[in-house]
Amino acid sequence: MLAYVTLIAALIYFIAAIYGYTRKQGVDYFFWIISSLSFLIVAGALAVMGLAALEQPYTPFIGALYPAFLAIGILYRLRDTWWKYYLGFVVVMMILMAAGYSVVYPSLSVGAEVLLHTLSGLIIVFLPIIKVLTKEWSYEYLVITIGGIVIGIGGLALASIVAGAPILPLELVIALLHPILALSALLIAIGVYLIIEK
Repeated sequence: MLAYVTLIAALIYFIAAIYGYTRKQGVDYFFWIISSLSFLIVAGALAVMGLAALEQPYTPFIGALYPAFLAIGILYRLRDTWWKYYLGFVVVMMILMAAGYSVVYPSLSVGAEVLLHTLSGLIIVFLPIIKVLTKEWSYEYLVITIGGIVIGIGGLALASIVAGAPILPLELVIALLHPILALSALLIAIGVYLIIEK
């Protein structure tokens, strides 16, 4: 049941991003459409396959697009070229992830994936805070930051399990997975919507 709540939350995020693009025609919203679509695909796979979806070879790639393109959309709002550099970085990390999987050198793919998720998370969480504190952006961006913090906590818990050093019991992480994913998507969708209406 919770998997379908996550799927609905992912659909709401996708709709909010599309709504923003149709209203504002901004490239940032296009990046957020890619982010929300990747989240929707992963949420759909979780609803259909359960936790086995996390073991599929495509999941790390599609899952990495969610925070990466959310971060690119936020960087685009700076109105300078940082988003282009980060887009290039995302492409390089995806290539390294693929190379790691194809050459059976898992530490390369894991390292690239961790680096991509970490930098994306830092952008999602801290850039809006800095811009709101300097009064360059409105408080609505903080809703996206809170969504980023929520997904970051879930990602940290999952990563610690994969690394063999769980910070929380496996059963607790599995029980909280869907609420964390759903809450994250809803917060980001609300943030995107509030920015559209600003």
